[in-house]
Amino acid sequence: MNKTALTKTYTKDIQNFCLNSKKIVLSLATISFSASCTHATLTPEIETYEEANRHTKARSSVRSKSSNNETINNSQTSTKTISGTGNTLVIESGGAITISNGSQQAVNFQPNFSTSTFLNKGTLIGGNNTASVQLGADRNNGVTIETFDNQGIIGNGSSKFGVTVWGKDNSKSTINNFSNSGTIHSNAGESIYFGNANISSFANSGTIKSKQGAGVNISQGTSIGNFNNTGTIEGKKDGIQINANVKTLKNTGTIQGSAPIRSLGGTIETLINEGTMKGESIGIYMSGGLVKTLTNSGTINQNNSATWAAGIKLQNNSTIENIINTGSIHSNAFGISVTGGKFGTLTIKDGGQVYGKYSAIGVGRSQTLGDLYIDGSSSKIYGEENGIVLDANSRTQKIELKNGGIIKGKIHGIRLDNGASLSGEMILSGEGSRVEGGSGAGILNRSGKIEGSITIKDGATVTATSNHAIANYRSGSITGGITVSGKNTKLQGNISNIGNASIGSDIKIEGGAKVEGGLVNQGNGSISGSVQVSGGSSIDSITNEGNGVISGSITVDKNSKLDSITNTSTSSTGISGSITNNSDNKLEISNSGNIGGKIESTGSADMVISNSNGGTISGGISSSGSGSTSISNSQGSTINNGITVSGSAQVEISNQGSVGKDKNGNTVTNNGSGSVGIKDWLVSTDKNTGKLNTVVIGGSGKDNVKVENITVDQSNVDLEELNDINNIISGVNQNNIGNIGTNGSGEISLSFDPITGKLTTDFNLNASISGATFRSLISTTSRRSTFIDNVMGNSMQSFVLASSSKSQSIAMSEKGNLYADASDYIKSDLNNGSYGSNKEHSLFILPYTSSQNVELSLNEESKGHTKGTIIGYSTLKDSGIYGVYAGYEDTKMGSTYFDINNRTYYAGLKYFNTLFTTEKGQEVYIKAQGKAALIKNDLTEKIGNNEAKAEPNSYAYGVNTALGMNFISNKDIFSPEIGLAYEGGYTEAFSMKDTIGQATVKGGERTYANYLNLFSTKTSLTWFRDWLPNLKTSVELGAKFNINPKVEAEARFGNIKVSDEFDLPRVQKFVSTSFIVPVNEAFYFSLNYNGMFDKDGNTHTGFAQFNYLW
Repeated sequence: MNKTALTKTYTKDIQNFCLNSKKIVLSLATISFSASCTHATLTPEIETYEEANRHTKARSSVRSKSSNNETINNSQTSTKTISGTGNTLVIESGGAITISNGSQQAVNFQPNFSTSTFLNKGTLIGGNNTASVQLGADRNNGVTIETFDNQGIIGNGSSKFGVTVWGKDNSKSTINNFSNSGTIHSNAGESIYFGNANISSFANSGTIKSKQGAGVNISQGTSIGNFNNTGTIEGKKDGIQINANVKTLKNTGTIQGSAPIRSLGGTIETLINEGTMKGESIGIYMSGGLVKTLTNSGTINQNNSATWAAGIKLQNNSTIENIINTGSIHSNAFGISVTGGKFGTLTIKDGGQVYGKYSAIGVGRSQTLGDLYIDGSSSKIYGEENGIVLDANSRTQKIELKNGGIIKGKIHGIRLDNGASLSGEMILSGEGSRVEGGSGAGILNRSGKIEGSITIKDGATVTATSNHAIANYRSGSITGGITVSGKNTKLQGNISNIGNASIGSDIKIEGGAKVEGGLVNQGNGSISGSVQVSGGSSIDSITNEGNGVISGSITVDKNSKLDSITNTSTSSTGISGSITNNSDNKLEISNSGNIGGKIESTGSADMVISNSNGGTISGGISSSGSGSTSISNSQGSTINNGITVSGSAQVEISNQGSVGKDKNGNTVTNNGSGSVGIKDWLVSTDKNTGKLNTVVIGGSGKDNVKVENITVDQSNVDLEELNDINNIISGVNQNNIGNIGTNGSGEISLSFDPITGKLTTDFNLNASISGATFRSLISTTSRRSTFIDNVMGNSMQSFVLASSSKSQSIAMSEKGNLYADASDYIKSDLNNGSYGSNKEHSLFILPYTSSQNVELSLNEESKGHTKGTIIGYSTLKDSGIYGVYAGYEDTKMGSTYFDINNRTYYAGLKYFNTLFTTEKGQEVYIKAQGKAALIKNDLTEKIGNNEAKAEPNSYAYGVNTALGMNFISNKDIFSPEIGLAYEGGYTEAFSMKDTIGQATVKGGERTYANYLNLFSTKTSLTWFRDWLPNLKTSVELGAKFNINPKVEAEARFGNIKVSDEFDLPRVQKFVSTSFIVPVNEAFYFSLNYNGMFDKDGNTHTGFAQFNYLW
C-alpha cells in the first residue's frame, strides 16, 4: 500500500473516532496522533507511534510533539501538567519524572482535561505529600480519559499517594479503561484513589501497594463497571476500600491488607474471589453497603484472633444477599460473621470450607442469616468452639446439610442462643453428612426457637463426644419435632430436652436409623407429640425425669428396637399416652411417675416392667404376644385397670403395691394359653371399705395362674377376714396357692391347707414389739449391772491395798461382763508396792460409750449404741468399804421392724469386805450390791411404710452377792469367784399409736404390763500380772447362768388376746482385759475392754478410767 492510501485510511479512522469515540480501539501504534478530534489537523501523511518515536530518538530533543501529543523518554524533575483536550501522554520505559517538592505531582491532569490515552512505561514519582499522578482536583471538575495504562512504576513507595482521580457530583472523572500491569506504590496514602469517578473497566495484573494506607480506595460518588485483579493489591490498612458502586469485582490474584476488602457503603453487584485474599485484622469487611453475590473459589485468610474479627464480616446494617463458597475461608477468629447486618443465602459447596478459631459461622445478636446450604463430600464448616452459632435474638430461615458436608465444632456443632430463631427447617441428609460437637452438643438449642423441624436422613450423622447429639435446653423450643430417618443414619448421643425446653411435635426414629443414645426429657421439659420407633430403627432408651412431660404415646414397631423406658417424672401428667412394644427386642420399663395410658406387649419380645416409689400406670398392663413379661409393682405404687394376659405369653408378677380391677372386676385376667405366675402379692386393706382388696383371678385360662406367695398387709387389717381364703384371693385353683403370710415381724402368721381350704391365724409375742422391748431391756440391764460392778470395784479396792495384797480380790471379783475394768485387778499391788495406805476416799466421774448387737426382730441382729455418764464415791470404814453411785445413759437400737430408744436414770449402793485369810495367805472376800433404775422407752413399730409408737416406762431393781479367793504366786494372782444375783423389773402396759399411716391391725394393739423376776449365778476366773511397778495387766473369763430363763407376756391384737413366753439365753459368756498404769499416789489410769456374748447377740465396750483418791 502506498502512503496516499495509508493517509486516507487513517483520515477515515479519525473521522469515525470523532463521530463515535466509543467505537475506537486504540493501539500503541496510533497513540501519537489520536489525541483529540477537536484539534486534529489532517496531514497527507501521518506517522505511526513507532515511526514518530524513532524520529524523536534521532533528534537531540528529549520530547516530541505531534499536535498536542507528548512522549517522554528521558528523566525529568518537574511536574508534567496536562490541560485542555485532545492531549495524549506517553512515558517510555526510559522516561522518568521524579519530583523533590513534597506537594508537586509527577503528572497532573487538570480539571476538565480530556484525552484518549495515558500510557506509562517509565517511572513517575511525585512529592511525599501528594500523588505521583493526579487526575482532576479535589472538589473540582473531573477529567476524561479513554485509557489509563500503567506498565511502569508510579510512586515507588515515596509519594504519599500513587494515583488520585478526582471529580465532583456534577462533573465526575471518567475513565473507560484503567489498567495496571506495572507497579503503583504509595507511602502514607492510597496507592489509587477514586473520588467522584466513573470507571468502566479496572484491570490490575501488576502490583498496587501502599506502605501505610489502602491499596485502592473507591470512594463516594464513584462507580466501577468491572474491577478485575489478576496481580497484587496490598495495603497496610486495606487492600481495597469501597464506598461506591461496583458492578463486578473479581480477584484471581492477591489482595491483602488489614482488610483485603473493606466496604463502607455502596453496592457491589458481584464479588468474585478466585485468588487469594489475606487480612491481618479482618477479611472481607462490610461496614456498610450491599453485596448482591459473593462467590469465593479461592482463599480468604484472616490472621487476627480478636473476637470482633472474621474472614467475612458484616456490620453497620450491611448486607450480602448471596454467598457461594467453593474455596477456603480461614480465620483466627470467626470464619463468617454478622454483628450488624444481614446475610441472605449462604452456600458452601463443591469442597468449600469455612474455618474459625471461635466459630466458623457466627450470627450476632439480633442479626439475620437467610438460608444456609452446605453441599458436597469435602464441604466443611469447622470451628474450634462452634461450627455455627446464632446469638441471642438472631434469625435464620433454613439450614440444610447434604451430600457429605460437615459442620463441626469442638464445643457445639450448631448452637442457637437466647431467642435465636430458625424459622424454617434444619435438614441434614446424605451419606457422610455430619454435624459434630465436642464437649457441648452436636446441635444445641439454648433458649432458641426452631419453628420448623429437625430432620436427619439418608445416612447423615449427628454426634458429640459429650454424648449430647441434640440438646434442646432451658426455654428452647422445636415446634416441628425431630425425625431421624434412613439406613446408616445415626445420632451418636442423646436427644436431650432439658430445663423448660419443649418439642412441639412427634419424635420419629424410622427407616433403619440408629440413635446410639437415648431420648432424655428432664426438668420441666415437654414433648407434645408421640415417640415412634419403626422400620427396623433403634434407640437405646427413653428417660422422662424431673417434672418432664411426654404428652403422646411411645410405640416400638416390629423389627425395631428400644432397650428401656424410665419415667421418674414428678409431673401429674408424666407420660400421658400408652406404651406399646410390637417388636421382637426386649424392652425394660421402669416407672416411678405417672403413665396415663396402658403398657402393652404384642410382639415376641420379652418385657420387664418395674413400677416403684409411688408410680402409677393408669391404663393397666396387657401382654398379648409370645414373649415373656415380668411385672414388679412395689410398695406404694399403683396399677389401675388390672393385668391382662392373652396369646402364649408367659407372665410373672410380683406386687407389693396396689393393682386395680378391669371392667369385668378381675385383678388378673388370663385368656391365653400361657401361664401366669404370681411370685409374691401383697393384699392390703381398702381405706374406704375397711375390707381386704381381694385378688380376683379371671379369664379362660385362670387355672394356669399359679400363686407362689401371697402376703397380707397387717396395716389396719380386720383379723376376722383372715378366716376365709376367698377374702384374700379368689378365682384361682386353690391347689395352685403356695405360701400365705403377713408383712409384719412374725407376730401374726397364717397357714393354709389347700385340701380343706382352711385358713388359720397364729400369734407369736416373742416376735412382736413386746418381745423386742423385753430383749432390749434385758440386754441393757445386764450390761449396765456388770459395768457398775466393775467401775465401783475399781473405786473401792484401793483402800485396803497398803497392808495386804488381798485387796486385789476386789478387782478379781468385779469382772464378769462387758463393762469390767481391768484396773480392778491392780489396785492392791499398785498401792502396796508404791504408795502409802492413808487413803480413805475415792471419787470418779466417767463418761462412757458402748456398742451392742441385739436380736430385736427375730433372726435379725440389730446394732445399737449407748452413751452415758456415771459418778461414784467410795469410803473406807472399819466394817468394810462402802460405795454409792448414780448415772444416766441413752440407748438407741434399730431393726427392720422396730426401733427401740430409751433413756435410763440409775443409782445404787455397794459393799466389800475381806472375811479372812487362810494359813497359806489366800484371801477370802465378800461383796454385795443393791440397785434401781428408771427407764423411759421410745418404741416404734414399722409395717411397710407405716409406723406406730408407744412410750411406756420400765423400772429395774436388783441385788447380788459374791464370794471369791485370791491365790498369789510371785507376781501372779489367780482369783476364782462365784456369785448369786436377782434382777427384777416392771414395764407399764402400753398401746401402739399410729403415727405414719396405720401400722396396727384394726382395733389396735396393746401390750399388758410385764413383770420380770430373774435369778442367776456367776462364775469366773481372773489372772492378774504385775509386770513392772508402773505396768499391770489382767484377764478375766467367766459365764453367767440364768436359773429361770422364761418370762410370761400378754397382749391384744384387735379383739384377740394372746399370751406367750419369752426365752432368755441360758448362758451368757464374758471376757475382760485391762492395761493399768499407776500415775502417782492419788491417780491411776487404765485402758479397759469387756465383751459379752450369748445366742441373741453381743456387746463390746472399751473405756479409759481415772480414779482420784484422798
